[in-house]
Amino acid sequence: MKEMKAEINIFVPNLVHKYNLTMRIVTSREFRDNQKKYLDMVDNKEQVIVKRSKNRAYKLVPVSENDMLVDIPKKYRVNPYDISPSGDMFWADKRNVEKVKKAIENKDQVAIKLKSSDDIKNFLNNL
Repeated sequence: MKEMKAEINIFVPNLVHKYNLTMRIVTSREFRDNQKKYLDMVDNKEQVIVKRSKNRAYKLVPVSENDMLVDIPKKYRVNPYDISPSGDMFWADKRNVEKVKKAIENKDQVAIKLKSSDDIKNFLNNL
């Protein structure tokens, strides 16, 4: 395991923030053998880099409550399980929920039945 220490000064007008960082660089095998140790370090705000090969490395960062795996602006986020038991991420966006609710209220045609090849051709031409 390599350990690197760095002192970083961040300059903001009229302020100087000084940070002492310890960065641990570990091999993927070392990480695999001691996952709990390194994940605990990340939880304690230490930086851990997992080096996989000569040109590949990964920085471990904890996922916070504000993180999502899809890019939905925070003001539009909802818990998808509150809407659908599937938890599909489509329902995690308030805008999608509102569109569907509006379509149901207005009895919009949200699905059509294509019965013939002409129906299919017309549908595809109108896309």
